[in-house]
Amino acid sequence: METSQDLFKQLEEAEKLFSDGSIKIAQKKVRDVISKTKTFNKVPNKLRHKLNFAIGQSRYFDEMSSFATNPKRDELIKEISNIIDSPLKELKKQAHLIHDIQTKWQLLDLSSRPASRDQWTKFNELTNKAWEPCGEYFDELKDIKINNAKERIKIIHKIDSYVENNSKKWPDAKTLIFYLRDTFDKWQQFAPVLDKDLNKLKKLYFEAKKPINDQIKKQEQLVVSAKESLIAKVDAISNEDNDICIKQFNDLKNEWKKAGSAGRKLDNKLWETFNKSADRFFNVKKEIIDGELEKAQEILTNLKSDEISIYDASNNLNELKNINKSKEYESIKKLIKSKKSELQIKQKETKINSYVSLLESFVKNDLDNNDLPSSIKNKLNKEPLEKSNTEKLRYSCVKLESLANLDSLKKDIDLRQSIQMEMLTNKFNKTSNDLNSLDELLIHFINNVSSDPSTAEKALWKRISKSIEILV
Repeated sequence: METSQDLFKQLEEAEKLFSDGSIKIAQKKVRDVISKTKTFNKVPNKLRHKLNFAIGQSRYFDEMSSFATNPKRDELIKEISNIIDSPLKELKKQAHLIHDIQTKWQLLDLSSRPASRDQWTKFNELTNKAWEPCGEYFDELKDIKINNAKERIKIIHKIDSYVENNSKKWPDAKTLIFYLRDTFDKWQQFAPVLDKDLNKLKKLYFEAKKPINDQIKKQEQLVVSAKESLIAKVDAISNEDNDICIKQFNDLKNEWKKAGSAGRKLDNKLWETFNKSADRFFNVKKEIIDGELEKAQEILTNLKSDEISIYDASNNLNELKNINKSKEYESIKKLIKSKKSELQIKQKETKINSYVSLLESFVKNDLDNNDLPSSIKNKLNKEPLEKSNTEKLRYSCVKLESLANLDSLKKDIDLRQSIQMEMLTNKFNKTSNDLNSLDELLIHFINNVSSDPSTAEKALWKRISKSIEILV
């Protein structure tokens, strides 16, 4: 026999169920406690006050349920009245219309508090009156109702079998919830039933589902405990490095996702608390991000006006670790890329100009004012030759044309073939005469030209200048 303390605990469970939105289960617990207190000689004051409060809650939710469904019942009563006032010409259609209205009425009884006695009496009287002209179709629809009851009995048996087969090792709560939803959809398909069968079937249906609902609640309570523990862990996070705090929170968030559902209403509340506990980390993060966005805008402005170099802008950009997916960050990257491209074009033009003007600078002894790299300047003869080595000049020119894939003159065809054979041989033998690059061949040309190049030698240099534009 249960003690007053046991019943007190059951009422506390009922209060929690009311709070979570499980109204019907809570009301059943309250009815069970009322029934058990009738066996007491005297109900302790503490238990009586707790029970009165629970009864008040139950009535409140009954009133709320009635408030929501009574207008719908009134509409159904009005529909039946309209049929009596304006009967249909086809009595078979009228019979099926009454049948549909009865279906809606019974489904309301299943999903909410049953109708009041006055509502039911009025609806029943009007329905019987509406049926009177449809006598020949009554038996047909009665057979449908009887068959619906048989189908609902089958559903109840299937639920009983499901409980028996799974009670030793229950599926997860999500699977059980989907099973009950599927069962409910099938149950709804077989309505209405005869009035005398309605309450009996409804009671059997709820009793069959009870072990499944209890298991869902049990699993959800375990999830509640697990998620409350995760919330406590978030509250305990404390590290000087805010990024580490956020990482620890995200790790806990992954655990949260794996924990399962704590029930539709309670799960949302727990999730809100869980996230709110981490707001302090993300508020700090937001301040950091706002600061970096401001810095990014400053970099962008200074880079556009050339107040900072590309090198400095790149270094500053690397420091903005928290906004690397922002549009501001991307804008700086694009501008740096554009500036680099412009710089490369300018550098290329400068290099081409310095290489093309090399002969003139050398002849005028004006190499100091040429932007040639020192690696070339240091290898050039200090003094020009008195007489040019024409063959070596032709060799430099034709080989540069070959490297640049430019056509040579017909008179140089033999030299070009010789050079190409030489390049092929060197490639296979992995040897070199050190005259394989633009810089080496330019040095070779200048070191073999006189201080007063002839017209033919200047023509060779013009051909070389075309190769320079391609090879730089």
